Amino acid sequence: MIKKTFKVALATKNGAYFLIPDEQRKNWKLSEPFLREENVNKVVGDGRGNLFAASFDEGIFKSTDGGKTWKPSSKGLIVRKVWEIAADPHHKGTVYAGTQYGHLFKTTNYGEKWEEVTSLHEAPNRMAWGIDWGHRTTGLALHTIKFDVNEPEMIYLVAAGNGTYRSDDSGKTWKSLKSGLNSSCTIESAKLISSAPSDAPPDEKLARHLEELHSDTHKIVISPKDGRIYQQNHCGTFFSANHGDLWRDVSIDSKNRFGFPIDVIENSSTHVFTIPVPDVENDCKDHNVCIRGQLSIYSTSDDGKNWNKHTNGLPNYVHTNILRDSLVHDHSKETGLYFGTTTGEVFFSADLGNNWRNIASGLGRIQGVNIIGS
Repeated sequence: MIKKTFKVALATKNGAYFLIPDEQRKNWKLSEPFLREENVNKVVGDGRGNLFAASFDEGIFKSTDGGKTWKPSSKGLIVRKVWEIAADPHHKGTVYAGTQYGHLFKTTNYGEKWEEVTSLHEAPNRMAWGIDWGHRTTGLALHTIKFDVNEPEMIYLVAAGNGTYRSDDSGKTWKSLKSGLNSSCTIESAKLISSAPSDAPPDEKLARHLEELHSDTHKIVISPKDGRIYQQNHCGTFFSANHGDLWRDVSIDSKNRFGFPIDVIENSSTHVFTIPVPDVENDCKDHNVCIRGQLSIYSTSDDGKNWNKHTNGLPNYVHTNILRDSLVHDHSKETGLYFGTTTGEVFFSADLGNNWRNIASGLGRIQGVNIIGS
């Protein structure tokens, strides 16, 4: 029997919801929306009874009663468009926030006051980040903060368009982690997807832009077992066995490289999941993006040597996407896997992705899915 000790938080462009399962995860109850007027990207718990919500409108909100009531928690937060919020599992009361324009903030008192982590200003190539490299994208944002549960001083960050960074000293100094990425994401591969004729003179500005995009990390996930890292970026799926110092291309195939979310489940073996952007014709020419076709999730249990495609229970033709924070798993004995779509559906699998069912719909653009509780 599965005890009802968790709920699934759904962050949307118009507020957030909780999905609450019965003891067998057969039936799900959708809560009333909360933070109804907010553009919410993520809702997280700190493991000590506090919930935090990252908003694109008004910064950060905090709840101390399980999400019944919320209060602003943005004192000291000079940038109020918040993409990411993550509780440090090693340091009580410490929570980090990543914002638009690539800023990192930290609180050591459960969100009572935030201070900028100014050491990030000295990170390698930081001045090259610019202000906002937009080009019809989300632009410059610090959208991912991760911790290694086995390394108390180790922190990982991802800034849109600028790849993955790691600190080994709790944020005092930072290292850029791009080694091995450009062997698969070269300037030549960038030119291949340009719409310019093959005999046209190279557009250096476009080529440089595409090269940056192709080393743009969309999401990383860290194995709680041994610290191995998996990355989904604009060019493909990558794996590192040494904390990101060197990456190896383990992409599904040449046609299913572009995607946003990635997750890892550790039970009797390692299971990595990623969801490429659907492409019905496999012939995208513009930034490797065609958001239409069979909705599929892929898994590997051997660090990318072999991939399994899972479609059972998923729609065979969609015009939707799964964003970087919208794939997650619970910690039940029989692990449940969840993802939300930009067209407002939530899908659930109780058997490591082999079979799926829709457990919610009509919620609008889902920007984040997270587990609250054990």
